[in-house]
Amino acid sequence: MDIMLVDDNPLMQQLVARFLGDLGYSVGIAGRADEAVVLARRDAPALFMIDIHLPDLDGPEALLALRNVPGGATTPAIAMSGLSESEAVRFVTPDFVAYLPKPIDLDVLEATVARHFNPGLARSVG
Repeated sequence: MDIMLVDDNPLMQQLVARFLGDLGYSVGIAGRADEAVVLARRDAPALFMIDIHLPDLDGPEALLALRNVPGGATTPAIAMSGLSESEAVRFVTPDFVAYLPKPIDLDVLEATVARHFNPGLARSVG
């Protein structure tokens, strides 16, 4: 898989996965951090996209769990959230290469993914 999308909102999952799929990316979807870890162990993604509020962990905790998956330590991660900018600052750690506020602007999504997607990275170490 190219991109691991971790978001518990089914509409956001559908929107982002379909949009990125139409751009040619293979997208794995998880609604919880523990599901994302299982999927990433099976097929290391080249990019993580993680919602800040998940049912089981917050975004930084989810990223930490994914960093422990083979190949996950160096995989770029993009944070996503509907939080206000001031609230997002508390949760978006330097481990994230970018932050996308919700609702997501699809042009910004496309540019951000293209900028941080490195297909060889996860596959070379995973």
